[in-house]
Amino acid sequence: WVNKKGEFVYIKYHFLAKHGQKQLTEPEAIRISGENPDYSKMQLWDAIEAGEEVEWTAKVQIMKPEEADAEKLGFDPFDVTKVWPRKEFPMHEFGKLVLNKNPENYHRDVEQAAFSPGSMVPGIEDSPDPLLQFRMFFYRDAQYHRIGSLSSLNFDGAMRVDGNHSGNKQYAPNSFMGDRFRPDVAEAPYKVSDNVVSRKSHYYHEGKMSEYDQPRDLYRNVMTEQARKNLHHNTAKMLSHVNFPMIQQQYLAQIYNIAPEYARGVYDLTKFKHKQPFEFSEVEAMSEQAPLFFKNVKFRPSQGNRLVGFAPDAPFYNV
Repeated sequence: WVNKKGEFVYIKYHFLAKHGQKQLTEPEAIRISGENPDYSKMQLWDAIEAGEEVEWTAKVQIMKPEEADAEKLGFDPFDVTKVWPRKEFPMHEFGKLVLNKNPENYHRDVEQAAFSPGSMVPGIEDSPDPLLQFRMFFYRDAQYHRIGSLSSLNFDGAMRVDGNHSGNKQYAPNSFMGDRFRPDVAEAPYKVSDNVVSRKSHYYHEGKMSEYDQPRDLYRNVMTEQARKNLHHNTAKMLSHVNFPMIQQQYLAQIYNIAPEYARGVYDLTKFKHKQPFEFSEVEAMSEQAPLFFKNVKFRPSQGNRLVGFAPDAPFYNV
C-alpha cells in the first residue's frame, strides 16, 4: 500500500469466513462427490437465494520495507509458500467481502469474467514477489486465449493430428528427462539501475534446511493429532499410485525434513507396487540432499545476495 507521499508498506491479504470452515475426511469426500459433486455451489446459491449474506472478514498484515530482511526473519517474505507470523505482524481488519446476489446471466457474469493482478487502483502497487510479477504480465494475455480473439480449443493449435510432443512430460524439472535447463548458456547477468538481472534465485533460503521450518511448525504445532493421521493416510494413498520407487523415495525424503515422524507415518501406510523397494533408513540418508534436488549450483542463492524489498536510500522521483 502506498500513500500520496510515496511511502509504502508491504501487506498480505486474508479473507476469513464468517461461517467458519469444515474439512472432509477422504470417505466423506468420496461419498459426497458421488452423490452431488456440485454440493458446495448449490449450498452457496441456495443460501444467497434465500436472502442470506455470505460474508468474509477482510484483514491485512503489514510489514515495513526495513523489516523485509529474509536473513533476520528466517523466511523469505515474498515467497508465496511462506506465512508471516501473526505475533510479529498482527492482523488488521479493514473491511468485509459480502456475497448477496446470484448471477443473473451465468455466461456474462461468470464464464466471461476476466481478472488480472496487473489491474490495480491507486494506492495498491506490486511487490517483489516474482510469482505476482509474472502473473501481472501473463493474466491479461491468458484471458485473450481463454475468451478473446486468440481462443483455441485445440492443443498447440488447429489441425494438429500428429504425435505432437511424443508423450514427453510437459513440465520441468522431472525425474525422467534429466536436467532440461542449460546452465552453460545462461544469459550473462547485467545491471539495471541499482539491481542485477539474472536467472539466479533471489530467495535467500532456497536450498537450505530453513525452508522446512514453517511446514514443520504447521505439522507439529498447528495440526491436531487426528489431522496428522488424516494427512498420513491421504498422502500414502496418493503415493501408492506412483509406479516409480525413485519418486516415492525422493518425496519421502522431502517430508522427512519437515518431520521424521511425518515421513515414517506415510512410509508405513504406503502400498508399494514393488516388493519394499527401499528401507526407511535410505529415506533418512537421502533427506540430507533433498533441499538441493533439481537446484543447479550455478543458480543457487549466495550469502552475498542483495536482499530485495528495501526502500531506496534516497527519494527516487522528483517532487
